[in-house]
Amino acid sequence: MKKVITVICCILVTAALYIYICLVVSPKSINDSGGSSYYRGMGFLAEPKNSIDIMVFGNSDVYAGFIPAKLYDQYGFTSYASGTALQTIGQINQLLKQTLRTQKPKLVILEVDCLYEKTYKPIDNTNILLAPFTFHVRWKELKFRDFYTIPDRTRKYDIAKGYVYSNNIYKFENENYMGSKDSRPLPIPRRNLRHLKHFIQICRKNNIEIVFLELPSASSWNYAKHNFIKNFSIRNNIPFIDLNEKDSSYRIDFSKDFRDNGNHMNVNGAERSTLYIGDYLRKKYSLLLADRRSHEKYKHWNDVVDHFYKNITEFSCSKI
Repeated sequence: MKKVITVICCILVTAALYIYICLVVSPKSINDSGGSSYYRGMGFLAEPKNSIDIMVFGNSDVYAGFIPAKLYDQYGFTSYASGTALQTIGQINQLLKQTLRTQKPKLVILEVDCLYEKTYKPIDNTNILLAPFTFHVRWKELKFRDFYTIPDRTRKYDIAKGYVYSNNIYKFENENYMGSKDSRPLPIPRRNLRHLKHFIQICRKNNIEIVFLELPSASSWNYAKHNFIKNFSIRNNIPFIDLNEKDSSYRIDFSKDFRDNGNHMNVNGAERSTLYIGDYLRKKYSLLLADRRSHEKYKHWNDVVDHFYKNITEFSCSKI
């Protein structure tokens, strides 16, 4: 009996020590190594319960090209931009499930560039019990606070609602990046297709409307991808907004809209794309989406809007 108790105690001590190590190496802020993927895109966990009507999922195009503050200021729609670099549709499904624990979104926008992400991560970096493996590089940067601070994404309120501000301007010159309209459709990887079907299933089971979106992205998008997504969206009765189309009513300003080499949008491009999307949603989903600007429950969104315009004002003043 003593041996059994000794073994059990050893197991418990080892387990407790391992859990403590997991807590220590886990990022405590978005600025720690791995913190961007651990906290960015997860800020909806800190939002008031059932306060987000629109969730936007995708890769880095989302946090660069969609501004929830602008959408609320102009249309009164509450939204969250849940995007991280190289995010896959498989990871998005996990985020969607976590969203549904505290939110009841009426509409989900999927930025479809993520469907062509081929990166497959066998280890889930959001699982804190795997932290020693996913965040092992943090051993080199541990601070005293890491030994007594518990990581908690439910308290990491993001006043920008997932958007990452940038005022950099890169004058992009290759306006013919889309190629031929008759390009042969380029299928998404099979693994991603399975995850996409699961994504649609989850949304429809929870009575959530779906919209496919492709934000301007000259470095990763073309008509071959567009044609496949368009055909898929028609077969599955899902609206598809592609802001890269030449004959679209949306016009990209290649001299002002990008922060880098045609890959991500700056604040100028993000404002324009957000307003275009908002106008589309207002017209198509007027009976589904409510204008929350006069509701006392959503008064805190005024701070969200003020924070966004403060960034613009501070940048403008610094240029004088």
